[in-house]
Amino acid sequence: MNKKVLVMCTGNSCRSIIGEALINAHLDGVEAYSCGVAPSGKVNPNAKKVLEAHGEWNEKYSSKHLDALSQIDFDLVVTVCDHAKETCPIFAKPTPNIHVGFEDPDGKGYDAFEATYAEITEVLLPQVKEVLAPKMQKSVFKTAEGVGINFTGGVQKQQIVKMVENCATGACECMSDETKKKISNMQVEGKDGDVELKLSGDMSKEEIESALARSKVLNKV
Repeated sequence: MNKKVLVMCTGNSCRSIIGEALINAHLDGVEAYSCGVAPSGKVNPNAKKVLEAHGEWNEKYSSKHLDALSQIDFDLVVTVCDHAKETCPIFAKPTPNIHVGFEDPDGKGYDAFEATYAEITEVLLPQVKEVLAPKMQKSVFKTAEGVGINFTGGVQKQQIVKMVENCATGACECMSDETKKKISNMQVEGKDGDVELKLSGDMSKEEIESALARSKVLNKV
């Protein structure tokens, strides 16, 4: 099922329309909508023009109030102007929200809309993607050979390979020297989204859980 994102600004004629279109065009598995806290009732001609120039305009895009989307349960609300941030309504169910502000190109020339398009592409899309990405889950368990760790969800196999390489080369700061000495072998199996790390040796489950909590690779510190 697609994740549903609502992009909000004041007039819903420029920034939120461009954001809606860009999310729909470039983020797989995400369905975007837009609205305004005080909708103008029309899409700015230059907003439509810039989206047409990039092949991303759709006649379904329109300026509207949140009431027109009341039947949709959103997974994320994005405000792209300060006024929308300050007046963002409370939704029926707890809904994550982020604020990524952009200067309003309304009343300016077409070049300003191209600049807004580029900025939304470079700034907004990565943030929406990161927020909606599945979170990594870790499960640590004892095995006959030592300790196993199963990583699921938002995990890439290369991420775990990198962590193992850091340990092997001494670049790892998360594991104590005492624990490192107990490990005789580390083996990574699986694929993105479902990776298993097998540690051979006489270490405890608690030692490995503590090390994982300090890993800079896993926690992006």
